[in-house]
Amino acid sequence: MAEAGYPDGRDAKSGRPLVINYDYYALPTPERKAEIDWVVKQFAKLGIQLEVRATDNNQFQDKVRKGKHQVYWLGWLADYPDAENFLFLLYGPNGKTRSDGENTSNYENAEYDALFAKLKLMDDGPEKQKVIDRMSEIVQQDAPWSFGYFPYSSAAVQGWLHNARPTVLIRDPGRYMRVDASARTAKLAEWNRPVWWPLVLVVLALAALVWFALRSFRLRERSTARGAAAVV
Repeated sequence: MAEAGYPDGRDAKSGRPLVINYDYYALPTPERKAEIDWVVKQFAKLGIQLEVRATDNNQFQDKVRKGKHQVYWLGWLADYPDAENFLFLLYGPNGKTRSDGENTSNYENAEYDALFAKLKLMDDGPEKQKVIDRMSEIVQQDAPWSFGYFPYSSAAVQGWLHNARPTVLIRDPGRYMRVDASARTAKLAEWNRPVWWPLVLVVLALAALVWFALRSFRLRERSTARGAAAVV
């Protein structure tokens, strides 16, 4: 910030605070408001005044296509499990404003772009991993993104369901799952085995209730008969 002329978040010449627009879109729910407030506070720690510009998705997409956005919050779900499907999001020719690609930050780096062009034609292996590592180093140094959100997933599944591994990458895991039908049937039979003792207790309780009711009725009849005989 000092190199850019804004020491402590103030213009070195005019003294005005550095104001950056936060282009944000989402439904105005309570948890979203807390999220926005948190982001504003984090920038304030750096002396940067963050101006929230909340819009709907259509307005946000129009901004990024015209290059009228600054700081934004966005995510990506890979179509296939390969580093290329994430690294292409920073490939220069894929710039959103220039070519309506998925490089929403409009990031360009000549070395990075050359490595990505090479990466696309490489098979998995040590050489490809070296290219990926170098591209990651370039991104870390240039910091077009702030990597601060690391989602995770978890699940509780039955033992007879195989390949049910929770993941944030694959959103259609049903096709990979396998059901062990025999194990499922055995477990259902074990879990659904009838338990009769509660029913026996209920029957005994009803029988006792009927017996007490009949006994009380007979005692009442005898008592009434004796009273009538005494009156006569």
